Amino acid sequence: MRYTGTKHNIPRYPCWRGLLDNGEARCIAFGGLRVDDAIEEALLQIVEPAAIAAAAETEVQVAHRRDQVRDALGRDLEAARYAADRAFRQYDAADPENRLVTAELEMRWNRALAYVGEIEGKIAAHDAATPKSSPALTMDFTALAADLPTVWSAPTTDARLKKRVVRTVIQEVVADIDDEASEIVLMIHWIGGVHSELRLPKRRRGQRNSTSADIIAAIRQLGADRQR
Repeated sequence: MRYTGTKHNIPRYPCWRGLLDNGEARCIAFGGLRVDDAIEEALLQIVEPAAIAAAAETEVQVAHRRDQVRDALGRDLEAARYAADRAFRQYDAADPENRLVTAELEMRWNRALAYVGEIEGKIAAHDAATPKSSPALTMDFTALAADLPTVWSAPTTDARLKKRVVRTVIQEVVADIDDEASEIVLMIHWIGGVHSELRLPKRRRGQRNSTSADIIAAIRQLGADRQR
């Protein structure tokens, strides 16, 4: 990020990597005011109470599906252990003198034990990947969502607090330029794996604060009418 303008308070996002490494021209560059506004609007929409409620409901459904998978794995483990126990009893009951039979039964028992270990590994991986949710945390986010727009817009709100909020819900923002459409393309990677795309018209330097062409035309027409 760089700051431009007469007061050096206008953010601008240029890519300098190629220039610094190989002396190449900057690959992309665009003003940051409208981009920051668009990301701010997207963030406030994501953290609004309705979005929090929808996310909580989605988490309940996901948790239910995780429980179903866990139950299925538990049934598989029970069946695998029964099969291993049966294979052991067959091996244990075999005549030790019949080495061909005992070798085959021992092989079956080992395969059954290996399958038990495989199912136990799947259960352990599933449990490790299951996030620990907290009803209190959901309530905290709901309360935050109700107050966030007011807190965010308050002139007394510290910029560092805003950055903490952004980093809590956004993993990264990848920017690119669509030259054919003359648009800035923003891909927001939210925490949790969801992605959303924003497209903004790419304006020329200073265009954000420039006077609308319609207003200029109207003023010129008014001036022409007064001179008549």
